[in-house]
This record gives sequence, structure tokens and C-alpha cells, in this order.
Amino acid sequence: MERLDGNSKEGSLYTVHVNTGIQELIFMIKVGIIGGSGLTGRELIRIILRHAKASISYVTSRHYAGTKVSAVFPEFASMYDGSFIDPSDPKVFSGVDAVFVCLPHTEAMEFVNNANGRGIRVIDLSADYRIKDAKVYETWYKQPHKYPELLKRAVYGMPEINREAIRKADIVANTGCYANCTMLGVLPALSKFKVESIISDAKSGVSGAGIKAKDSSMYININENDTPYSVGRRHRHVPEIEEVLESATGKRVPLIMTPQLVPVDHGMLATIYMKLKEPVSLEDIKTAYAEFYNGEPFIRMQDVISMHNVVNTNFCDIKVEDSGYGDTLLVVSTLDNLIKGASGNAVQNMNIMFGFDEKEGFK
Repeated sequence: MERLDGNSKEGSLYTVHVNTGIQELIFMIKVGIIGGSGLTGRELIRIILRHAKASISYVTSRHYAGTKVSAVFPEFASMYDGSFIDPSDPKVFSGVDAVFVCLPHTEAMEFVNNANGRGIRVIDLSADYRIKDAKVYETWYKQPHKYPELLKRAVYGMPEINREAIRKADIVANTGCYANCTMLGVLPALSKFKVESIISDAKSGVSGAGIKAKDSSMYININENDTPYSVGRRHRHVPEIEEVLESATGKRVPLIMTPQLVPVDHGMLATIYMKLKEPVSLEDIKTAYAEFYNGEPFIRMQDVISMHNVVNTNFCDIKVEDSGYGDTLLVVSTLDNLIKGASGNAVQNMNIMFGFDEKEGFK
């Protein structure tokens, strides 16, 4: 076995196995996780530790700098020996092929720009590079975008519609959780049929609120409860969904979305109602969905829908239901809000960017 070290867009570490005159070239990459002490950071660590072609170079946290990662997340004891480093550490932008940015919106913006300026490929899990229109971003996030030129270059990280663009991208804006769950349920119908309007009734587990303690996510307030919030058109994923759907299908369709917090750890389920301009048979709708997602590694058309079936996986399960009205399409979509809705989708994007099997890290 011969080991070679170098840098390229495909990776930094190459191992050549020579067996009976046949050479097998295996690419390995090193990744950094910026803002790794939250729930999305924890899931990234978990997935990458079982990834055969990627290793963790560092994980940052201002609060836990100098503390062992396994002291904060004991499940990684004997699996990862590293300590959190401060995001100002020079190591953050050296010796890595890709970085995952898991910081709040507006804060992530600078780190993405700095990584990109050093030639490091970026998967950003914040909302800072999802919306192409800088004015729309400012309206919803209450701050001007510092790098509107990067918005034009960033690729929206939804493999099911942007796989080829993701493959070539230097900046990938990972999807929002509600956005991914809703759009995966809507895209085939919007691409094939005449849709007048969309209503998404979407429920998310408590982990969607993040790791920090808040009154709204305390056990006494969450248990045996269902809490709608940012209803109608007030959730920040609404402009993201409308913009991406229009870009993918050429159709601008109004959306009403009711996000709800429910007393589960992981999981998200959207019941989606689409008003059609003309009736379509249930069989035609099912055929359209099957064809649209044919060959997609993480989309499953199911006869039975349950959040339990997707928790801790990168799958999105979808069922087309009979609404009882030919001009109303009813679809149920479910995924794990922290995996396919965040960190798992981010690793899937990384796999595409570096030419790996999309299922690597999930097997």
C-alpha cells in the first residue's frame, strides 16, 4: 500500500492499493464543523464518524473551547478524541477540504465568505445563502446581506432538483427543515399539474427549537401539547419555499404554512393540500410522483406514513392520499428535521460535491 498526500477539489488524502497489478484510488477528505456544539453539529459529528471517506479535522465552539467534544456529547467517548476550538483559531481555515457552517443566520455569513476566500468548499446550514434575492433576505432577516455577489454563486442544497449544480458548487446553502419537508411533498405535483395554491400544515419535534433552554420548549409547556407559531405567511421558510419552487418549476404559487411544535424529540410531518385548476385522477398523481422520484436514494413513496419510520435516517417518506375531491391534492411528507431536514442533507450534499456515494455515512 502506498500513501500519497496532496490537495485537489476532490480531496486531500489519497491511498493507492495495489492488488494483482490493479490500482484502486481512494479519495479522503478532511472537514471542519464551525459551530458544532448545537444539535445540528452533534448530528454532523455522528454521521461523519461513520463516513468511510471523510474525517473531522476540528469542531468549533466559543462556549466550549478547550473542552473535549465527548465531555459535551458523551456518546462520542472513545469515538472522537478531539476538543472544541474557538472559531477564531487559525486552524479553522487551514488543512481542510470542506467546512460545515452551523451558526445562526447573519453570523454564518462572514464564515462562509472567509472559507470561500481561502478556496474551501462550504456547506452552510444557516439561512444566509438560501434566498437569492438580497432584498427579500433583508426583509425577512432584518439585516442587509453583506455579500450579495456570493448569493448568486451559492447553490441551493436540494439534491433532488439541483444535483448537477451541487456537484460543481463551492458554496452550498443547505435547505431549511420545513422547506425541505414541504417542497419534497409539492415538487412532483407542481412540475406536472396546474396548481393554484398550497397549504402546508407542518409539525416539528422539539429539537427544531435548538439546544438552548427556552420557556417555549420546556417539558411542562411542550408535553401533551401542540403549539402553532409563525402561522400563515410569517415563517422565514415561506420565501425560501416560494423562490425555490419557482426556480425549479417556473411557477409562482402562493403558500400558506402553519408550523407547529409537537412533543417529540426528532421528526417532522407536513400534511399538504394543493388546490388544482382542473381535476386529476389519483392514479395519475401517484404515477407523477413515482416518476419524479425514480432513482432518488432517500425518497420513499409509502403506503403507510409515520414519523417513527424516518427518525434517525436521511429518508423522506411521501404518501399521496385521496382527498375526496378531484381538484384537491392531498400529500403527506415526513422526515427527521435534524437529519434529512438539516445535517443528513448537508452530508448528502458533501457526498455529491466530492463524488462520493450519496449514501456514504448513512449505511
